[in-house]
Amino acid sequence: MSEQSPYSAGKMPWWAIREGFPPKAPKQVQFIISDLCNQNCSFCAYRMDGYTSNELFATGALSGYGHNNPKRFMETERAISLLDEMKEAGVLAIQFTGGGEVTAHPDHLKIMDHAFELGFKCSLVSNGLRWSHDLIKLLAYFSWVRVSVDAGTPETYSRIRETKPENFNRVLRNVQDLATIISEKKTDCVLGIGYVVTPENWQEIELGVEAAKSTGAANVRLSAMFSNEDEKPYITIYHGIKALIGRAMRFQDDRFKIYDLFGDRVEELRLKNPTHKLCPYMYYTSYVGADLNPYVCCVYSYSTRGKIANANLKERNFGEFWNSDERKEFMEKWDSRACVRCQFTNKNSEMIELLRDDFLHKEFP
Repeated sequence: MSEQSPYSAGKMPWWAIREGFPPKAPKQVQFIISDLCNQNCSFCAYRMDGYTSNELFATGALSGYGHNNPKRFMETERAISLLDEMKEAGVLAIQFTGGGEVTAHPDHLKIMDHAFELGFKCSLVSNGLRWSHDLIKLLAYFSWVRVSVDAGTPETYSRIRETKPENFNRVLRNVQDLATIISEKKTDCVLGIGYVVTPENWQEIELGVEAAKSTGAANVRLSAMFSNEDEKPYITIYHGIKALIGRAMRFQDDRFKIYDLFGDRVEELRLKNPTHKLCPYMYYTSYVGADLNPYVCCVYSYSTRGKIANANLKERNFGEFWNSDERKEFMEKWDSRACVRCQFTNKNSEMIELLRDDFLHKEFP
């Protein structure tokens, strides 16, 4: 049996075979409790002018806190009650991500602890800078944690994230502290480093992978940025990037894995809009923004098109919303071919192949 990857495209088909399609509830909710971030990454989809996922992100008075960096937090008590409602509806996993930096929310630990106590499988995407010791102890029991570093030196880290150079090593120490607790407690948490390859950092891929391994993390994920320029930023440097990724593979061993998603992501950017109408991913993963609006996915979060059924969850029960006719009608009418780009093409293709009913001689398996 081949080794499993946490980025396998086979997980949605597994659920469909087991329970049928569509599911009664999303398996995962990407839960955005903060849109404010303590960094300002040049390649962040939420901070790119004109990108799909920030059309409604920072407007009016909220745009005054920095470039597309609104000071908006999900109200703590509503976040907690929403988690209760999601549990009751049948959601299995909560991914705390952005939006902004999760730990910028003043009550992030309280909210995350409640999700864990409810029995959710929990995960976190974070820049790792504002971690307290209490948070690190809790994270050791999450299913997975991915820390966005995206550089191999303090200088590049500082330049592309608009933060102090010394924060590079501070983040690596926080990751190392979490790796130590995971090892000591023998928990099942999978700790990874995220490296989004860009024209500004691609020459440091080897250094970045080496730094990731030095922390004791279990893996590093190499991917590409999604922007309005699609694959264009990579045309002249693509082969150089692939060569460096190949050289960085020398750091991989039984304890440290390198997940190279770069080529797949660039191919998705090159393909641009999907060729299929159906988007199974939006049935298995729901996205709830810090504005309490539900969206179809992260690519179309904070956009007029991606806002599901013009709904808002400030006072509306999550389960009632998910089972409503308006939500079902919205998703049935959704046409993925109108999406300008998609980073779930591989996952959706696997699922759509499973759901086909036009096989020739299907009575003869």
